[in-house]
Amino acid sequence: MSMDARDETIRRIETAIDERRDELIEIVADLVRRPSELGHEAAAQAFVHGHLAGSGLATESWDLDDAIHDLPESGRSGVPFAGRPNVSARRAGRGGGRSLILNGHIDVVSPEPVAAWTHDPWGATVVGDLMYGRGAFDMKSGVALNLFLPRLLRDLDVPLAGDLIVHSVIEEECTGNGALTASRRDRADAALVTEPEGGQFTHAHLGVLWFRVAITGRSWHAMQAWRGVNAITKAVPIIQALERLDAKLNEESHPVWAGIEHPINLNIGVIHGGDWPSTVPGACELHCRLSFYPGQPIGDVRALIERTIHEAAQGDAWLRDNPPVVSYDGFQTSGSVVDLEEPSVRLLGEHHRRVTGRAMRPRVGTAVNDMRYYNFVGVPSGCYGATGGNGHAADEWLDLTSLAPTAKVLAGFIVDWCGLVDE
Repeated sequence: MSMDARDETIRRIETAIDERRDELIEIVADLVRRPSELGHEAAAQAFVHGHLAGSGLATESWDLDDAIHDLPESGRSGVPFAGRPNVSARRAGRGGGRSLILNGHIDVVSPEPVAAWTHDPWGATVVGDLMYGRGAFDMKSGVALNLFLPRLLRDLDVPLAGDLIVHSVIEEECTGNGALTASRRDRADAALVTEPEGGQFTHAHLGVLWFRVAITGRSWHAMQAWRGVNAITKAVPIIQALERLDAKLNEESHPVWAGIEHPINLNIGVIHGGDWPSTVPGACELHCRLSFYPGQPIGDVRALIERTIHEAAQGDAWLRDNPPVVSYDGFQTSGSVVDLEEPSVRLLGEHHRRVTGRAMRPRVGTAVNDMRYYNFVGVPSGCYGATGGNGHAADEWLDLTSLAPTAKVLAGFIVDWCGLVDE
């Protein structure tokens, strides 16, 4: 197809994006109104399946297999896979072009405490140019773009040469198992995770481990508390040792994270201990999260955690004889980096500049996202999406004015990456 025809096609698409902006906003709202916390993703995935199938894509919903737990980089959420499907869809190209995967995760974190919200977490409330709701930002904005664009291309009869594939996956927020499975099911020449990065491009993120530390004490009636062993207070030297480890790990940096303040974070996120004010607690458990740089083997990071806890226990007579037990769940996954000189990354940057008039800024993540699984199987991938804030917090919001420009960048990128064919 000639450059004039290509330019005219992109102009047609961008005009249609402006004309159908309300449709795109409503897709986000439809997704937000379908709560999709861990274990409750089915209704939202049914909507995704129906929309993609209604756009003429070959669409499948499929449950993950328990065998995924045997693969490297998988995690365990503790929730059975049955009835919580991934969705994948393909718009077959006419031949001769490059293929592309658009990925988005359907799961969201809990909105609790709901009392902290000033808007209904599932209401998709619009105030001015902002939409409030759990997942409006992270990342039903991106899933909506992945649904809207294939339908728009269908309606405008844009003839792509390469395949366009859409993945809507589960468990991004706790294991990544959805994307791990999807990345092994479909391959492409490039992938893009439409996480809401505010027009920036995430090209690197850290690895993340979740771990638990079980501490045993000795229960006793509080009237003779001195005869028991308080497992909660025995957790204190363990907590202090983990805090020291956090500080130590940030003494060394990685060139990609140079200039980032405190890139490595060891978070003691949950503590459970005791069951009665008048009983000395006989058990306490810490549930923690630790990040680490790409290239560090997961086994080495686990060994470091276990050594830190073992050494801390040696300073206490009770813990020395009753050592804390470390176990792992949730994220057990490495970091990832995609080269900024990758052709797909450069092309996306060209369309960002074309639409916005500014260079696309690269960013590095101190959390984890699903781009890693595509990179692990040799499919270059990063993150690019809309703008918002308060992800994982009360009054999460999406900037609705960012949707149309983001859609235009993605549409131009799809057209040039997959290629057009003469009809």
